[in-house]
Amino acid sequence: MVYRIDASDRAAFKRCRREWDLSSRNRHNLEPESPPGPFDLRRAVHDALAVYYFPGMWEWDRAIVQPLVHQALDRSVRAQVDAGADEPEPESIDRGHALLDAYAGWAPSVDYFTPIRIDTDFEVNIPNPAAPGLNLVTQDEGEIRYGDRVDLLVIDSDDAYWVVQHRLVTDGWADKEALQLDERTIAWAWAWPHFYLGMQITGTVYNEIRADAAGVDAHAAQAPRPSERLPARHRRMYARSGTVSGERLHAEGTEDFRRTRIRRGEAELAAAGANLAAEVSIATSADLEIFPSPEPSVCARCSYRSPCLLLNQGADASHELSQSYRQRPPEAVMEGRLGGVTWSMNRGAAPPPNWSRNP
Repeated sequence: MVYRIDASDRAAFKRCRREWDLSSRNRHNLEPESPPGPFDLRRAVHDALAVYYFPGMWEWDRAIVQPLVHQALDRSVRAQVDAGADEPEPESIDRGHALLDAYAGWAPSVDYFTPIRIDTDFEVNIPNPAAPGLNLVTQDEGEIRYGDRVDLLVIDSDDAYWVVQHRLVTDGWADKEALQLDERTIAWAWAWPHFYLGMQITGTVYNEIRADAAGVDAHAAQAPRPSERLPARHRRMYARSGTVSGERLHAEGTEDFRRTRIRRGEAELAAAGANLAAEVSIATSADLEIFPSPEPSVCARCSYRSPCLLLNQGADASHELSQSYRQRPPEAVMEGRLGGVTWSMNRGAAPPPNWSRNP
């Protein structure tokens, strides 16, 4: 059996083992019976930016693209509501549209790249640091794989590849040291060459948008004219990466938007892979101990507080778990995402269902 771990599973394991034990698909695989909750503006903006950076439309007039971007935000809102999220206030949706228009007016000044892929799923085996040439396996010899979804893959004018993460921030800009230590995007950069052989990632880019941006006006913000666009340089993927020189960290932007680019070295990526391997080795060990990590910041957002309290008291939490929680349904396969890929792009990889060489 294949043991799969993703970014959220990894974060939960490190945050609180009890929460992870109850929620992980590799463990009890439970979720609350309660509905999803509030509408997520972050998700809606992310879905809209996936259309903004869709590679096949990168050379199009932005006056044509921007209405499609707004439609993507509306689709995301409706999909969330259909899935059980609370109906958002009209002001929240208007705010999202205003942010997208203001972003379209700013982004061309810092988009020194060409999009290659958006929302791309990957899954890779984890090399065993103690046995070069071999991968980690579980106690019963099952494969261990790490997977996640890259927001955006781009190539710059030096033929260097970067992974980009979109962030809608609500508490001010992220600390630059925290960005340098950002585990998830470093894992993207480490995993990508294993997913697409020969394509090295130069670094990570953080595309931050302030949700509370001051002065954002849907009527005043305008999409850039075609003449303001930077020239497109590439429209397909290459297996050979270029080199890039310069400072490790470069940030630029305004009070409402910030773009931070961080170069990642080989030693840094190798350490990221070794850290992931060490964590997974612990998580899959036969004698793993499960215990809570009570902290206000952890418990405040946890969905498993009621059974945790019972377990802390030495009580049986099985009744509470059966009444208030349910098994997570299988993950939905998102067929037909614009620019998205859900299967390995390496030679010999299995093509998606119904694929044919014939037009």
